[in-house]
Amino acid sequence: MNSSDEIKLLLSKKELFLFDLDGTLFNTLGDLAPAVNYAMKHFGLSTHSVDLIQTFIGNGALNLVRRAIAAHFIKNDLGEPKKAGGGCDFEKSIREEKIVAEVLTREGYTEEKIAEIYKVYTEYYWDHCTENTEPYEGVLESIKKINAKNKRAAMLTNKPFAPSKKILQKFGLENAFAVILCGDTTPERKPSPAGIFEILHQTSVAPEKAVMIGDDTPDVMAARSAGIDCITLLEGFGKCENLLPLEPRYRVGHIKDLVGFSLQ
Repeated sequence: MNSSDEIKLLLSKKELFLFDLDGTLFNTLGDLAPAVNYAMKHFGLSTHSVDLIQTFIGNGALNLVRRAIAAHFIKNDLGEPKKAGGGCDFEKSIREEKIVAEVLTREGYTEEKIAEIYKVYTEYYWDHCTENTEPYEGVLESIKKINAKNKRAAMLTNKPFAPSKKILQKFGLENAFAVILCGDTTPERKPSPAGIFEILHQTSVAPEKAVMIGDDTPDVMAARSAGIDCITLLEGFGKCENLLPLEPRYRVGHIKDLVGFSLQ
């Protein structure tokens, strides 16, 4: 973890704050998990615990669904961990794109079949995406204070636009960001830096004046490739064992720790 003085110094030099959504600004797990399990049950697949579904999150909703499907079969091979972090082989397998693809192919899950499951998940989630979702402590006030200080906030998320907009509208943040790029509106999803480049272009902000704030590997990798600083949240949806090998330069625990001393 970095000291508060280090983070304060970094943030004092920035004009543009780029935020991830899931696990960074908002705890969306309470709506994501029921949607995943609704789709799994609809197609006769096993449901998963909320903690386990958290390990599936990252790189967009389609990958979330792909991992959830594959997990049904990987459970049979390795057994389900009793709690998150308690089944390293399982969790490592479910995060490996190659392993997930191999499992899905082996079990006859074509892209068309996966798309059917994704559609059911999407329709359910979009209808229920604000029922149990809440902003993390201090987030709403901090976004407003960034704008009040003549600095700017932007959002770069792999989440589709429709549920992102619905969440922002519920909490009065739909007009709080200079730019909002989502998984289906960005040039390329994270970990590609294309979304960051587009935000820098639209805001006319130099890379050294911008900082990415996120909780998972796509955020770290996108920021690094774009040449901007990144503050990595180690207590969001991302897992430390995936984040720490990337050696992120700036690290804090949770977004509430960050907003408490650096965004106000």
